Amino acid sequence: MPPLNRFRLLTLHAALFGLSTAMAGGFAGAYLLKLGFSLPVALAAYGVLLVLRFGLRGLAITIVRRVGMAGALRLGVLIGAVEFLPLLMAGSLAGLLAWILLVSLAEAIYWPAFHATTVTTVAGDDNLGRQVAERTMVGAVVAVAGPLAGGLLLAGLGEAAGFGIAALVGLLSILPVARLGRIEAGPVPRLGEVLRGMDRRGVATFAADGWIASGLGFVWPMVMFAAMGSSYQAFGLANAAAGLVGAAVSPWCGRAIDRGQRDATLALVCAALAVSFALRAAAAWSPLAAALANVTGAAICGLYGPVLYSAVYARARRSGAPYRFHLAAEAGWDCGAAGGLFVAAAVAALVPVPALAVLPASLGIGALYLCLRAPRPARPDVLAEGIRPA
Repeated sequence: MPPLNRFRLLTLHAALFGLSTAMAGGFAGAYLLKLGFSLPVALAAYGVLLVLRFGLRGLAITIVRRVGMAGALRLGVLIGAVEFLPLLMAGSLAGLLAWILLVSLAEAIYWPAFHATTVTTVAGDDNLGRQVAERTMVGAVVAVAGPLAGGLLLAGLGEAAGFGIAALVGLLSILPVARLGRIEAGPVPRLGEVLRGMDRRGVATFAADGWIASGLGFVWPMVMFAAMGSSYQAFGLANAAAGLVGAAVSPWCGRAIDRGQRDATLALVCAALAVSFALRAAAAWSPLAAALANVTGAAICGLYGPVLYSAVYARARRSGAPYRFHLAAEAGWDCGAAGGLFVAAAVAALVPVPALAVLPASLGIGALYLCLRAPRPARPDVLAEGIRPA
């Protein structure tokens, strides 16, 4: 099968899986708040989830070694579909712990396999920006439909029906994976080999992304849900509007990357991210301000995704072992996101304005810029010095 067709099959899988996540997983934090958890406790629960996910990497390697890359994708989706059952019982300690365990295991298996499979299905570095932008644009469209459907289902039919329908959509995402055939993503390493052979810059990049995501992906949705009066429908509509904006900007960013303008786009994205954090921190005073901050943030994320993943996937391709690369990188993401969540939980517990808990995540912007910036070429005089005979 031609590489582009395989990439689009995987994009179809990602769209269905992302739709499931946006319909239910995107409301999980909101549901915890509905159950009566405070913002600091809910954030700390997510931090524990990521620490456990980090600890399950060794088990994930053993599973992938037995079932293969495509099998790991399917198994991750299956476990992810079951995770909503204990979430409905998360009001009890046993239900909360069961939910944390299932999510941790599903994601420890799924995400390294997904990213490694993406690397093996892209058509080539020359079109990498465009292809990642295509994936990001599809994801942004899903980010419109998913929250809209999820908000309406949860508000109209209740959590059990809403989460159940989302789980069925997630299971449908297995069908495109079944058509991919065998996935060659390099040898499946042992844990020690992952540690010895890790790409330090790739790990640092994902750690910075995880730290930023602790604010954008975890703290902010809960803050916005509270600002929207804890309404599933209003929360879903606000996220749907934001997703529409994100879908519009991704193609432009991908084309700019393929034209060699990655560093200029990176500088723009980092500056815009800083503005986005400031808007979100100031958005607690009204639902309209929260919605506007969410829409502008989605436009920025539509630029951010292609810049980040085109660089990371290019490094993974050059490594010759995409799965090993992403195992280490995902572990870095877990560390960054968990650290950011625990700091955010502490801030949320100490300050009277919950939106301020978003701000610690902005400290990752500088690190991300340094990790993604192209290395400066050596000066001609330095090169001449290096080849001068002794």
